[in-house]
Order: sequence, then C-alpha cells, then structure tokens
Amino acid sequence: MHELVLKGKFLLDGKVLEGSIGVDSGLISRISLRDLKGERNIRFERELILPGLIDTHVHLRDFNQRDKETIESGTKAAIHGGITAVFDMPNTEPPIMSAKTFERRLRILERDAYADYAVGFLLAGNCEEASLTKADFYKIFMGASTGGLYSEDFKKDYLCAQGVVSLHAEDGELIKKHPHRPPEVEIRAIEKALKSARRIGKKLNVCHVSTEKGVRAILRENLPWVSFEVTPHHLFLTRKHYRKNKLLKVYPPLRDEKDQKGLWKQFRNIPIVASDHAPHTLEDKESGAAGIPGLETEVALLLDAANRGILAITDVVEKMHLNPIKFFGIRGRSFKTGNEATFTIVNPKKEWIVKPEEFYTKAEWSPWEGQKLKGKVVMTVLRGKVVMESDEIVSKPLGVRLDVQSNGN
Repeated sequence: MHELVLKGKFLLDGKVLEGSIGVDSGLISRISLRDLKGERNIRFERELILPGLIDTHVHLRDFNQRDKETIESGTKAAIHGGITAVFDMPNTEPPIMSAKTFERRLRILERDAYADYAVGFLLAGNCEEASLTKADFYKIFMGASTGGLYSEDFKKDYLCAQGVVSLHAEDGELIKKHPHRPPEVEIRAIEKALKSARRIGKKLNVCHVSTEKGVRAILRENLPWVSFEVTPHHLFLTRKHYRKNKLLKVYPPLRDEKDQKGLWKQFRNIPIVASDHAPHTLEDKESGAAGIPGLETEVALLLDAANRGILAITDVVEKMHLNPIKFFGIRGRSFKTGNEATFTIVNPKKEWIVKPEEFYTKAEWSPWEGQKLKGKVVMTVLRGKVVMESDEIVSKPLGVRLDVQSNGN
C-alpha cells in the first residue's frame, strides 16, 4: 500500500491516460493504469494531472524591494498558479553580483520559498566574483532594464559564465538612440548574441523574445545549445492594449499584431513559455516602471487558449516542463518512477474570473482583470504534499533548490 495515491486522468508521454500514481517518501513509486491502494487517496473526476510546471523567468524582488514582492509572496503566487519551480532573476536591489549577496539570497530562499527554485547570478564585468560561487544560471542584460545594470562586454561575460546564460536581448546602444525600443533593438541584440553563441558554443537561453524576426533568427541558426522563451503577455497582448492601459509597459515592449501573429505562427517551434513575472507597486507602475505580473495567470491563459483550439495541453507540458528540464539539465523532475512526485492539477473546463485581489502576489493588478478564462489550476503537489488546493495555500514553505546539472557546455 502506498502512502498516497492520485487517481484520475494524467498526461504522460503526450497521451492522456487514466489510472493511478503511487507516491512514497515524496517520490513516484508506481504509475499504473489500474486502481492502486493508498493510505491516502485523492480521486480526480474532471481534473487532469500534469507533471509539475516550471517557470524559467521570475522576478521575486525582496531585499530592498519587499514592498514590490518577497520570496514568500512570489513563491506563494507561483504555487497558486500551478508553478512548482521558479528561476529567480538576479537583477534585485542590491543585484546578485557578488558571492556574499548570492549567499544572502540563498538563505532567504531556503527559509521562505513555497515553490522550488533555481538561483541566478548577474554578470556585468564581475567575472572574478562569479567564479566564487556556483549559480544555477547566469543572467546577462545586453541593454538597460529594471535595475539599470547591463553588460558592456557581452562576449566576455558570456565566456565567464559557469552555467546556462539567460539573456535579456535588447541592444544597449540602440536603446539610447531609440528609447521606445522598437523591434530592431531586440533583433540586433539577438543577432549579436547568436554570433557569439556560434563561436563559443555555450548554452544560451534568450529571454522573452517578442518579435517574429527574432524568433526566425534563432530558429535559422538552429544551434542545439541555444534556446529561447516567449511570454504569455507577448502572445496575448499587443501595442493596441498598451495604448488603452499604460500599466502594460514592459521590456521588451508589447508589439504590433504582425509580430504577435508571427509568434503564433512559430508557436510549435517555441521551446519555452515563461512569465517574466515582474511585480511593481501600482504607484511605481503609474510612474512608468516596466513589468507585468504573470505567475497566477500564465497556466490558465494557456488552458483557455487550448479550449479555443489555439494550442494543445501537451504544448503546455512541453514548453513548461519537458523543455526546461532538458535544456537546463534539471534532475529528478521528469514524470517517471523514482522521481519527485510533483504535479500541477488543472480543471481544463472550469471557468473563472481573474480577480487580482484574490492573488498572492503583492502586485495589485493584472492585464486580464475581469476577464473570464476557461481552464484553472485547482491543486499543486510538491513531493507528495498538497501545497495549494482550491486557491488556498495549505502548507508551510517547502521549496528546495532545483538540482540543475547543466555546466553551460
């Protein structure tokens, strides 16, 4: 008899199957199409059990910006939205650019994280400090964004990284000439980065690609060590929405419908979908801060799109579970026996209204406020423990550091 058995439909190897998942000591001990017995049994009727989803691009703030978000509030938001693990971006205040700050960050994550996490290190001419620590990934900004720090020698910083580089691809010189950041700012940066990636051969993940030409440039190079992300806000919003709501300012900016359609045209080839969750106070947003909160809506937006026939639920698993695990070298998370019993349980047909006041993030707004979505996360399970159920956090902080094995080569 298993300690816990989850019974119902689950997505495995691209197929929806019905059966049971046995869990013991926080690990998947058996996957069966038959009825297993457990000391505790949870049966799902209308729900679908997905492997634990991962968001590879999250700003948790904290440090001197606790008014915007804390590791506690941000990781609660993650598990509320069905995200079982987050990649913590290092452009904090102060930025994570020294071994001392990295260790301070790690202590807070170990204490306060409700979701699992990977810890980032910001590179901008500080290679010596980077060598003193072992981050799970390294962030490089080619041009200024939130925090203002960016790399003045991308190639040197890229060479310095001891693991996967997550890249904010907006060209610093072009930003100075074109502060509104037209598509060329991103495209030029991507082309420069690909030139270095071709020569250096180290793993590079291009963040929040927002232009069709940017996507095509990466796909055209077809380098196995280069991946990229697209955000839900670039998939579902355009400049037309920004003109109506200035809170939608984000870097890179929302694009016109041509670029949006271009992203959807290439959707099957997009390896990763990530939120770029970037919370600010409403006061800061009204003063021009760039960033959109997305942890508690991204999965639901994709489920809603699946209901409209735009994508399949298998796409959600591919782009928020399988590909992040494969590219970043995350061990122990794949949906198979012997690995962690970590799941995102969704009701694909449940309709709900987006109400930011019911969210856990400190950001007090959402681009989708008042919108009806079809498809909802109803439970999150972390290593056999139910941590979120029916919109309520029901656990203490159980997040642990991901086992990221990729060495960047």
